[in-house]
Amino acid sequence: MLKSLLNTRISYYKYYNRSILKATPLLHLLVTLTTISVSAQNLSVKTALASKSTDITVATAQKSISLAIDNSDYQAVKLAACFFADDIKQVTGTLPAITTLQHPAAEMIIAGTIGKSPAIDRLIAAHKIKDIIKIKGRWEASLWQIVNNPAPGVKKALIIVGSDRRGTVYGLLQISRKMGVSPWHWWADVPTAKRKTVTISVPKPTWDEPAVKYRGIFINDEDWGINQWARKNFEKDFAHGIGPKTYEKLFELMLRLRLNYIWPAMHEVSKEFGDTPENVALADHYGIVAGSSHCEPMLYNNVHWNEKLKGAWNYSTNPDSIYKYWKETAKDRKDKEAVWTMGIRGIHDRGMESPPSGIPERITLLEKVFKDQRDLINQYVNKQWGAVAQCFVPYKEVLPVYDAGLKVPDDVTLIWVDDNFGYIRRLSNPTERKRSGGSGLYWHLSYYGGPHSYTWINSTAPALMWEEFHKAWENQARTMWVINVGDVKPMELGIDYFSRLSWNPESQKTDAQPQFLKAFLTEHFNENVAKLNDLLTEFYRLGTVRKPELMNRDWAISLSDNEAVQLQADYQRLLNLETSVAKSVPLNKQDPYTEMIGFPARIMAETGLIFMHDRAIVYGANQATHHVEIDRLKAALESEVNNYNNKIAGGKWQYMMPGTITCQNLLSWNSQVAWPWAETRKPDTTKKAIQADITRNASSADEQTTAGTAKWSVIPGLGNSGRAMALTPVNLNLSWKPGDAKAPTLNYNFKTDGNSAKVRIDFMPTFRIYPGMQLRVAILVDNKFISTTEVPGSNGKEDENGPNRNQGIRNNYVSALIDLPALTTGTHKLSIRAIDPGVVIDKISFYKN
Repeated sequence: MLKSLLNTRISYYKYYNRSILKATPLLHLLVTLTTISVSAQNLSVKTALASKSTDITVATAQKSISLAIDNSDYQAVKLAACFFADDIKQVTGTLPAITTLQHPAAEMIIAGTIGKSPAIDRLIAAHKIKDIIKIKGRWEASLWQIVNNPAPGVKKALIIVGSDRRGTVYGLLQISRKMGVSPWHWWADVPTAKRKTVTISVPKPTWDEPAVKYRGIFINDEDWGINQWARKNFEKDFAHGIGPKTYEKLFELMLRLRLNYIWPAMHEVSKEFGDTPENVALADHYGIVAGSSHCEPMLYNNVHWNEKLKGAWNYSTNPDSIYKYWKETAKDRKDKEAVWTMGIRGIHDRGMESPPSGIPERITLLEKVFKDQRDLINQYVNKQWGAVAQCFVPYKEVLPVYDAGLKVPDDVTLIWVDDNFGYIRRLSNPTERKRSGGSGLYWHLSYYGGPHSYTWINSTAPALMWEEFHKAWENQARTMWVINVGDVKPMELGIDYFSRLSWNPESQKTDAQPQFLKAFLTEHFNENVAKLNDLLTEFYRLGTVRKPELMNRDWAISLSDNEAVQLQADYQRLLNLETSVAKSVPLNKQDPYTEMIGFPARIMAETGLIFMHDRAIVYGANQATHHVEIDRLKAALESEVNNYNNKIAGGKWQYMMPGTITCQNLLSWNSQVAWPWAETRKPDTTKKAIQADITRNASSADEQTTAGTAKWSVIPGLGNSGRAMALTPVNLNLSWKPGDAKAPTLNYNFKTDGNSAKVRIDFMPTFRIYPGMQLRVAILVDNKFISTTEVPGSNGKEDENGPNRNQGIRNNYVSALIDLPALTTGTHKLSIRAIDPGVVIDKISFYKN
């Protein structure tokens, strides 16, 4: 029989020493956890006692009903049962017993996995569970139902059924989140509201399942944040930075967010994930799919590859040595659920080694690599979790090799990539969409590399995530989605939104950002949601204008005077708003507010103000006054970083935030921010932007036309304007010839004085859908065709260092300047007409001369 839980919290990590490799007694599995909100509408939590036959009161301040789990079910299910029981205790103060149906009670919760839980299988065989066909044989599906007389001695039970182990886990933890236990209760110190009564209401059987099969995070570029925190603070005993204790907390968070796939930390400062057996065992016990990044083939991290002992990391010159380690990994991980990364790059994140250097020769080599890797998988990896999942990630230098004709086995998932700054390089063409392995997406919330890194805070707007991921979804990239989350903190909102989006992309519409912010803020703060929403909306807009990490003197002095004045006012307004909002947040929520909202907002505002004051100095303003302001803002930044590291949650996050080092020395943190006090170059003031005579947001069109379901849609939160216009939907069925008057059109009225004029269109720097396509609009004036304009840098021929994209990805716009024909004095009409799917227009500017 399963023993009831200890009335204390015990870290599962304490039991990892060798015993984790065996079946762990349930007594030792008490941990705290949570998950994402249930999309099924027929499941809710009430704070009153059960009043209907489809209600069941699971806990009051005096007692809780028991939870029945079969001994034969998965370890992950047993863990989730412990998390769920502990969550009920956090909410009501009473701890449910975890037992089996051998110890029935009048009312119970019965949870289990089809095929692993005899109790659930008996209920199915007796036709007690309705609509089981909705989840049977599905991936990670959950079903909830109130059943009368489900077993001898039980009058009523809440039945939770999983189609597989994670389906059962999610079924339990969805209720936790409905009760008010945040997935971020540990990682962002979110308090749990107390309730005297918890009643589950299920008016009729309801079920839920994910749309995207693998939904993952990549812990990356961990050198200055999470690794330092783990090494010096949270996991000192491990001595290698991120280890089992940290992964335990990460896996807990993932289950609560319904994320199932991880690319573990892999920089040189971290011990290889697979070299610590407890890491792999923990992932298995939690039901997490442990994979590896684009540069770690066959789950093997080569970051510490010793070329003197093992030879070159080059499969054309040293295949036997490399093959040996791939073989060892295949044998070591043969029975664990995983996604095996195919192909080969260089050591760590470097490009492929030479020889060969020519693309045809590299194609030949990679196809040989595929064959050898798949032979190992077929020989050693068992299929207890189904067909062995495999992926190929054509990242950086590998993408041109793929596009040149590389043949990837049909059942291998192609994971397309963004340009490291949030814009997807390409998606599948019609032929590739027929592949049995499907396709997916690897995308960055955090990035370390050229042309510039951004790993300090998360200022990527959820609206941009929606625009790019929804485009991927519409174009059949639906099998694997992975986001680079850097140090996890402070990426909380981005990770949370990704978990919702990847679970059900079709529930997210063009208003995805305001809807998400409202839901997240209501769940976590509830007080002053409107003010918090205003703060975050402006924070994300200013982050689109320029991420703090990408700010530098060249950018600031390139702004026109009007732009600089407006930005300085915007940064000051953001700072003032944050100060006001912070005062209204209750004391018990100050820590989560600061971690997830307040700290990033102040970093944005104060960094921006520093560069605006420096710009004023460059252009001859009163130097003493502005230097005083810069020093004050620098001190404020250092104070905020100190507060984050040493005061929040009693110092829990010490060493997580590296900003103080940045402020003191430009070179200490890889120049994340090129602070003006470290500049040695003479400012180039010749590149100041010319102020437009009139600038309009694209969303301010005087008139627009549609074509069936195709239209230009305002995307709240997108672009520098915060209201960019995207052509929706974004699929291959919607394209028009340049002269097609039926294409969706935006019309803007403008005035001229009879002299020459120009119009500048600011597009977001998106790419064409796939090679061979283009990304164009047609330009008309007074209904007369002027030109076809291609979005600069959209054709895939240049990377992030190219002439258009180098600044375009930092500015989040690329501009097309168009000469207008000679026009008479008066009012005229500019028309922008759709041609290709995927175009996003942010602003329109008119220049008289």
